[in-house]
Amino acid sequence: MDISVNTLNKGITFLRHAYEKTEAIVNKKSGLFWVIAVLVCFSVIFILNILTPLISDDFAYMFVYGEDRLVSSVADILESQENHYYMWGGRSIVHFIAQVLLLLPPYVAGLLNSLAYMGYIFLIYYHIKGRGKNSLSLFILITLAVWFLQPVLGDTVFWLTGAANYLWGTTLILLFLLPFRMYQGRKNNVVTQILMSVIIFICGVIAGWTNENTAAAMLLISILYCAYFYLQKWNIPAWLITGFIGSLAGFFLMIAAPGNYVRAGHSPFDLFVFAYRLFNSTHTLLFYCGPLLLVTLLMYIIFYRFSYKNSDNNLRLSLIYTIAAIAAVYAMVLSPTFPRRALFGVVTYLIIGTGILFYNLDFRHNFIRQARMLIITFGLFCFLFTFYFAIKEINSFRNIVQERELIIKQAKEDGKSECEFERFSGGIYIHGEDPFSAELMSRYYGIKIKLIPPKD
Repeated sequence: MDISVNTLNKGITFLRHAYEKTEAIVNKKSGLFWVIAVLVCFSVIFILNILTPLISDDFAYMFVYGEDRLVSSVADILESQENHYYMWGGRSIVHFIAQVLLLLPPYVAGLLNSLAYMGYIFLIYYHIKGRGKNSLSLFILITLAVWFLQPVLGDTVFWLTGAANYLWGTTLILLFLLPFRMYQGRKNNVVTQILMSVIIFICGVIAGWTNENTAAAMLLISILYCAYFYLQKWNIPAWLITGFIGSLAGFFLMIAAPGNYVRAGHSPFDLFVFAYRLFNSTHTLLFYCGPLLLVTLLMYIIFYRFSYKNSDNNLRLSLIYTIAAIAAVYAMVLSPTFPRRALFGVVTYLIIGTGILFYNLDFRHNFIRQARMLIITFGLFCFLFTFYFAIKEINSFRNIVQERELIIKQAKEDGKSECEFERFSGGIYIHGEDPFSAELMSRYYGIKIKLIPPKD
């Protein structure tokens, strides 16, 4: 028994020394580790972007919407989005981005999408730390949180059309909200106020015109920040008012699109439907975000005991994003469906709200620093295995697509009128083929494509 206890104590002492040594090395060469962390993060996303082939809606947005001709210029995209606005939906900004990406060579589109992802990560980082000191551990934890906690990365980051809708849309929203987070109540001269008001108004229109539930939560964040500034006894800046008006205008332009009502048809909306959608929204939140909600709750408890300074202000800032995340979920009550990818903005807001509490813990306590290192180490270890799985999953579909294209080419040379393939159901890291994919592929490949259910 004494030998076991002695061995355990030696093991704990060894781990403590190893941790202290690692912490000293990281602090001494933080610049090098920052470069490594950013390059690894970018490389991972770039590789997966390049491997992901066209799928589902990608084939639709390669054409001028509502017409049978391929997009070949920005003018075509503008015409396409005008048609889209009146025939299908109001997300003009993000679908414009989608069609631009699809017009570009695949490697260029993959590069831009990867850069957008890095922008998204850094915007989360700055929303969490505000004007505080840089933290490499925070950056790593954010990348791990996004990787493990976003329900369907394949739908929202790697699939080009999905990435434009969710990754790019959320990035634009976070960029618009960044001045709110960085504001400290200081007055600017008249010229600067006018310039900021105009710029943030334009950014507000763009951000409000991106994605329904995430943009609706953005409007709420603007209002909550206004209340926060009031409690801080800070002047409400003119750019906040113009930014809110701009975002409200952009949101209205998106919601008021005639295509929304054409697509919705005459869907009933009564008390029973409302109750069912309320239940479904709650179920979706708990089922896909349950672990994150538990982490958030735990962080509030830990923060209450181990906050460093300005605990009330940081708690209020955290609540702004947490409340917005919940609001983004229940905004989906107005939508007939609640796809998992619609949680992208919800998870983003929750990560920021939880991250603000984590960043402002009192790291003078050894066990908190050690817990942080343990989480990072375990997270990176798990990431290695899941990254391998992501490459395997995406590459398997890429091989399927290449094989299909050879079959299609041969069928066209042989004068056949139809090709039949098994429908790809998708996975965590790759979007699946939708029921209408066969029609879209038929138009793109110039031969009738039939997709049959996969064999058990």
